[in-house]
Amino acid sequence: MHSNVREMKTVARTLRKEREGILNWWKRGSTNSFLEGLNPVVQSVRSAARGFRSIAYFRTIIFLRLGRLDFTAQKKLTCATH
Repeated sequence: MHSNVREMKTVARTLRKEREGILNWWKRGSTNSFLEGLNPVVQSVRSAARGFRSIAYFRTIIFLRLGRLDFTAQKKLTCATH
């Protein structure tokens, strides 16, 4: 780096490190924000998990949480038939 300014060196280092992501954004307009938004949901499942015995079950719970499925309609239907 040719600059003697510490902040400019930091910016240059960051641009070099994040180059691929920056170029992808310019080419495709895509970011990883969608995945970053899913992370808190996965972390909440993980913290509630404490004792899941299999990865498959853990994945199923994550999919259920991410899908925001509403099981109340099914309960109402079941109750209405009896």
